[in-house]
Amino acid sequence: MEWNGIRIKTVILVFVVSLAVLLGCHWVYANYGYNQPLKQVLNDNPVVKSFTINDEGQTVYVTVRLNRVDNLMVTYRDLNQKVSESLGDRPYQLVIEDDRDGSLEQVYYRSHYAIHEAIMKGNFSEMVSVIERQASAVDADADVYVDSDNVYVQMDNGKHFLYAVVPRTAKALEGPQAGGGGIYVQGN
Repeated sequence: MEWNGIRIKTVILVFVVSLAVLLGCHWVYANYGYNQPLKQVLNDNPVVKSFTINDEGQTVYVTVRLNRVDNLMVTYRDLNQKVSESLGDRPYQLVIEDDRDGSLEQVYYRSHYAIHEAIMKGNFSEMVSVIERQASAVDADADVYVDSDNVYVQMDNGKHFLYAVVPRTAKALEGPQAGGGGIYVQGN
C-alpha cells in the first residue's frame, strides 16, 4: 500500500524497529549505567536493611530501610554521597524508612515545631532540650545532629526507632535537583 509514493508498511516497520532499539538502549543504560552500581553500593552497605529503586519518571526514587544506626547524620551523608556518585547527574530523591511506632511518632510530632523554629531562629540548643525532654517522657533516647544542610533526629525506645532528616534550606524543600538528593523520611 502506498500513499503519495511512500510505502506505509515500510514506514511503520522502520518506526517499530527504531522504537524497539531506543527502548532497548534505555534499558541497557538504566540497568548497567546506574542501576547496577547503585544496587551494589546499597547491597554492600551494612546499615541498609532493604531498598527499592523507582526510576520510572525523570526522578529516581531510592527508598532505603535502615537498620539501627549509631549516628544518623554520618549514615545519611555517607549514603547520600554514594547514591549521588552512582546516579551522576540524574535527579534523585533519597527516602529513608525507619521502624517507628505511635509513641515515637507522637514525640516527633510534638517536637517538630521546635525543629522548624530552630531552623528559622538558630536556637538549636533549645530544640535539642525539647526533643530530649519529649523523648524521655516516653522512655526513649533521642540524639540530634545538625549540619549546614539538615537537622537529623533519631529516637529509640528499645523496640522501635525513628529517623527524621529535616532540610535546613528552602532549596532542599523544592524537591529533587540534578545530582542532588532531596529527602524525605517515612515510617514503616
